[in-house]
Amino acid sequence: MLKKFIILLAIVTLFGCSQDQPAQTTTQTAPQKTTTRTSQQDAKHLLVFFINPNGGPCRMQADILNQMSADLDGKVIIRPVKTNVKADAQLFAAYGIRGLPTILLADRNGKEVRRLSPGVHRAETIRELLKLIPEG
Repeated sequence: MLKKFIILLAIVTLFGCSQDQPAQTTTQTAPQKTTTRTSQQDAKHLLVFFINPNGGPCRMQADILNQMSADLDGKVIIRPVKTNVKADAQLFAAYGIRGLPTILLADRNGKEVRRLSPGVHRAETIRELLKLIPEG
């Protein structure tokens, strides 16, 4: 039993820490809820944050995003998608989310631009993701 658990843990670690995944070509509907910051209303992209609010890594990633609020303000609308919100379940399926936390950059219509691999990402990695947003 312990051997099976160790093998499962190794598989999850290997596949959960892969490099950035390319954008998928499927189309999804845009997440409808947004934060209420007025300067974010001009943003043309969404930073969709798939989380389990009770999970330690998800809380760590949320803290990093909160600390980055000045960098994100006006560039993206942050849209948390939570495991404990029934209406959010269809978004997990639509985007094919299998690991948490996952951060995904999407255009205003919800079309995926790029996603980061599941796991906690440093602020520098998220800033690099934001460079994919066209100027203007």
